[in-house]
Amino acid sequence: MLQGNTGKNKLAGFDFTGNMVLLVDDIIKTHPFFNHMRIDNILVAISPSNGNKNGVVAKLRPMLFEGGSRTKVVRGIEYAVPEVIINRRNILYIVYFHLPRFLNHGNQKTKLSTVIHELHHVSPLFNGDIRRYSGKNYAHGNSRKDFDELISIYTEEYIKSTIHPELSVFLKYRYDELKRKYGAIYGDMIRIPRLKNSLFKQPLANI
Repeated sequence: MLQGNTGKNKLAGFDFTGNMVLLVDDIIKTHPFFNHMRIDNILVAISPSNGNKNGVVAKLRPMLFEGGSRTKVVRGIEYAVPEVIINRRNILYIVYFHLPRFLNHGNQKTKLSTVIHELHHVSPLFNGDIRRYSGKNYAHGNSRKDFDELISIYTEEYIKSTIHPELSVFLKYRYDELKRKYGAIYGDMIRIPRLKNSLFKQPLANI
């Protein structure tokens, strides 16, 4: 079963953000590795991509610096990350999905693995920073093969454990197929916040 318009937005068509939020929330509640996360502090957004098959399909944007710090000194200047507050929720992470590229990227399981991959980057402290491995490649660890195998394991475990498999059904469709079925695909968009000199820091959004 496809969720279609979740009610989060009232536009006609397929609400990608609303449906992805339901899926991410189910992953968080279903798989113990992700139980430290809170969906209220995660913003799911879409970002336009061209039709080229190569390129980034999704990315996680942490809203704070290493260790959860809001400020960082670069070349003697202190910079601050702007706050993102939406519906009175403090956003610690933004997960971007590049459309149409994400929906055209592999099969349903491949796209589900991509979602889990991005969530894996969230710090175990859920403090606005990313999960950091020791060594030079702090994002994926010393072995990308081992990282990908771990994501594959978590994906299989989620598929076997969820009581709501219908939440990921929309991932079986390519972009054009989903658009043909619903007439339109839409979702929340937000411009990537820019660093501010800490002397002039202000909230980015308060919606």
